[in-house]
Amino acid sequence: MLNKIFRTFFISNKFTARFFIPALLALSFIIVSNTVFAQKVHWSQAMVDNSKYPYLKIIGSDGEGFFVLRSNLPLNSSRERSGFKSRKYFLQYFGSELNLRWEEELIAPIEGGKISDIQIMDDKALVLFYTHNKSAKKFSFFGQFIRSDGKWLNAPILMDEFLSEDLDEDNKPGVLLSHDQSKVALSYRKFQKEQDVQSFNIVVADQNLQIVYKKEILVPQGIRHFVPVNSVLSDSGNYYVLGIKYMTDKKVKAPGESFYQLVGFNLASGNTIDKEVKVQDKFLTDVALSFDNFNGKIVVAGFYSDKTTYSTAGIFSCSFDQGSLNDQKVICTAFSQAFLQKFAGDRKENKNKELVNYSIDRLVLRRDGGVAVIAESYYETSRTYWDYYTQTVNSHYYYHFGNIMILSVNPDGNILWSIVFSKDQNSTDDAGYYSSYAEAISGGKIIALYNKYADAESSVLYSSVDGQGNQKTDVLFNEVEKVSIVARSARQIDEDTIIVPAFKENKFYMVSITL
Repeated sequence: MLNKIFRTFFISNKFTARFFIPALLALSFIIVSNTVFAQKVHWSQAMVDNSKYPYLKIIGSDGEGFFVLRSNLPLNSSRERSGFKSRKYFLQYFGSELNLRWEEELIAPIEGGKISDIQIMDDKALVLFYTHNKSAKKFSFFGQFIRSDGKWLNAPILMDEFLSEDLDEDNKPGVLLSHDQSKVALSYRKFQKEQDVQSFNIVVADQNLQIVYKKEILVPQGIRHFVPVNSVLSDSGNYYVLGIKYMTDKKVKAPGESFYQLVGFNLASGNTIDKEVKVQDKFLTDVALSFDNFNGKIVVAGFYSDKTTYSTAGIFSCSFDQGSLNDQKVICTAFSQAFLQKFAGDRKENKNKELVNYSIDRLVLRRDGGVAVIAESYYETSRTYWDYYTQTVNSHYYYHFGNIMILSVNPDGNILWSIVFSKDQNSTDDAGYYSSYAEAISGGKIIALYNKYADAESSVLYSSVDGQGNQKTDVLFNEVEKVSIVARSARQIDEDTIIVPAFKENKFYMVSITL
């Protein structure tokens, strides 16, 4: 029974259908047979790292190779589309043999244009950019594809225009892809600071950037009382936004003072959605949103606390049927004492009954309506001081990325199994460049690759968990090999392969790992 449950997993936002469907057909055989496959590692030629664009991430594959996006500013944070005036982009394309085929600075193809977002859609790089007519107070947003040969495809396509004095600094317009990549949504928020209303304007287009529909979703709360957290686009073109609704101007995440609210639009029915997600007497401390295209449901899952706004006592989950909009009760399940004992050394609260600093990275959905929740421990601190020798003010930022937890939650809300991958990554003033982990799904297993520590003397570990909750950790590279992977920049490009940027003895490589 457990094998049947796990083999129905599918990942919500990583792969296109052409990679996922063959994997589903193979999962039951692979899990039942218990065959162990050794990982094959293929290294590129050593390359000169680009010091002008030191931050990178692999953004997708076209089946023949893969695109790498670089920038002069970090790309692995919620502020990566924040539109810094000093941000620059650099695009590379590597062949299947990990050879660099071309690279160039990415500049908007219209004079005065500024790039807002870049995603891979339909085997091409989709670039979203905009122009701003200050005198007319008008923003114009365009989309255009770049092919695998580095050439722009056709002419820029105008996706939307609107009047505004400025863009929302906290939620810059960007593109959101459906799971099967058949649709793309341009979304942006409009508001007046002194008004108790805001709206989410959505433009949904097909693979050729032809407009499917435009919709304005009104939210009858001002920016102080509703803050968007996440959004999702279904394969059928439905759009949903999950946010925090605050009852007071204090913005306190406490019972009776805040809860989560889901708003959106159903294309087939033409109805807008406004649903509350809350639990009496609980602090809802973190949340994630996904769309279950197989069952036609909107899935919300997150952490709750009995005592504070920042610790975690257990998990809550609920789903909404996209057709009837029937509610499913929000179900809370506490972490067991045995599970909490796995976090020896972690920061805890409330006499060790709650975990601290865990946030959800993504949801992996199951066809039976269950969900796997992947979360990581993370916190950041800083120190600012006056240096008497240099007569300057200095600031340092300290990053801590801790353990990874994975929870498999049944449709009734009960936790089927829960596991921990242990790591302890601490660094200073590097935006956590060598920290966190790369995640993949292959052969019915959830896999994580990560440096044990965030330094050159660390081993690189390969951890996995199967459908029964059995976990295993192997050493992919040991300490003497002096390999450090850039885990957050990695990407799984098909069912069996993940590409990971890495440094070995201070030389830069691309590494292909067969899962």
